[in-house]
Amino acid sequence: MRENEASAVRASPNAFSLQTQAFRGLGIAAAAAAVLAYLGALGTGEAPLGLRLAYWAAVIMPGSFLGMGVSALVRSWGGLESRRWLEIALVALLVSLPHSFIVIVVSALFFGVEMITPMLVLQFWLAVLLITLVLTAINYLANADIQPRAPALQPAMALPDAAQPVPIQSAQPETAPAIPPLLAEKLPVNLRSARLLAIEAEDHYLRVHTDAGSNLVLMRMTDACALLEDAPGARVHRSWWVARAAVTSGGQRAGRMMLDLCSGLQVPVSRAMQQRLKGSGWFSQGS
Repeated sequence: MRENEASAVRASPNAFSLQTQAFRGLGIAAAAAAVLAYLGALGTGEAPLGLRLAYWAAVIMPGSFLGMGVSALVRSWGGLESRRWLEIALVALLVSLPHSFIVIVVSALFFGVEMITPMLVLQFWLAVLLITLVLTAINYLANADIQPRAPALQPAMALPDAAQPVPIQSAQPETAPAIPPLLAEKLPVNLRSARLLAIEAEDHYLRVHTDAGSNLVLMRMTDACALLEDAPGARVHRSWWVARAAVTSGGQRAGRMMLDLCSGLQVPVSRAMQQRLKGSGWFSQGS
């Protein structure tokens, strides 16, 4: 099953999504800190520019890290997946509550703060909430292309240089398997009763692809495959487990064997697995 090839991270087309979101988030935070410092926002205009830059960096960066964590938790929950702006508002609200106290402490260290009163806390919180809401919306828009949300199911399409796809042979109509309970409990509620199409390794996480969407879970591929021993599917690559019922065709693409799934995904097949799949009747005779 194992072979000497590129790492699982490199093999996955979405492998760097989490890192990309983090880098984009930090870049947006740095830009926001620079803009707010230049404008002298919230009464900081009297301070020297260098001090303003240091202050806004100390204010914005912790909020950025908080935002990444809270956003990941809210998206994993999935309760507002179809209501993007409500999800953004919830993330901003949850971030603003602890971040307001960080901002008060930073402001006291840089500029001094009079007696902390409930009114002062409320003023800081409203300002933090407004800034957090704007930055959260910008982050969501900037990362819209890599959010862990699956596209609508559509017919698989071959690459322009691909050989003619080979239809998958099936002795009888198959249904994609249910998600094992130990794996389902890690998914958002709206995905737990969906049918499993594939599992894709992304660094230390797995992206679970279902007929209702996809989501990241923290689990090893070997552990997930152990839960799927009796499911009609196979680990076709070190980075992929695929349900047989999800496969519509397969063929050579740029020198590699690829499987087309009903969701539009194209999955690589390792050299070690090609003959095994053919021997198990995954492909039409003569393919």
